[in-house]
Parts: sequence; structure tokens; C-alpha cells
Amino acid sequence: MLAITIALLGGASYLAFASINGAAAMLGGSAQQEAREAGLLLAVVGSQSNATGTYVWLVDYGWESSPVGSVFVDAQSVPWTTTCSGEWSGALCVVKLPPGAAGLTTIVLGGESLEVSV
Repeated sequence: MLAITIALLGGASYLAFASINGAAAMLGGSAQQEAREAGLLLAVVGSQSNATGTYVWLVDYGWESSPVGSVFVDAQSVPWTTTCSGEWSGALCVVKLPPGAAGLTTIVLGGESLEVSV
């Protein structure tokens, strides 16, 4: 009788965990689909200027990513370098501008743009 009870409880716990795993997978898939529909999920973490340049830190907290396409300071294109590769979702990257770059900075990534005052 004890063996039957243990087998029934084991089967019930397996079904319960399978149900929880299925719900978690469905929720994760739904969140991922919503993020894709929303496009890039980007944010400016911070910025800093010093003698070597002006730096803007970005984070992509979504599932989609895009490399930096262009950078403007006060609507004027400026030279820049970046650590934002083609696939950097879920990561932090840095955009480096020339020393002394100051003003409203617009960073264009894919179809999105971020603005930060440096």
C-alpha cells in the first residue's frame, strides 16, 4: 500500500512540475515576443567627459540588438567609435565621442534613437 501511495504522489508531483515548467515556458515565450514587437529595448546608463573623450554607456535589455548607425551632437554628425557589435542584446556597450563633445547627443541604432545631454 505504501509503494502505491508513493507512486501516486510521485506521479502527481511530476505532473505539477511539468505544468509549472510549461507555464514558465509560455510566459517566457510571450515576454520574448512582446519584446520583439516593441523593437529594440535600449537605455542610456550614463555619460562622462574627460581629456580622452566623451563616453556614453548604453544597455540593451531586450532580445533584439542593432549596431550603432550614427551619432549626432547638437544635430551635427560627429566621429565616434563603439563596442556595440551587431549582437549585444542583454549587454552593456560604450559609445566614444571626441574630447570636448558636449550638448544634446543623439545615438541612432537601427530604427531607434536615444538622446542624452553630455
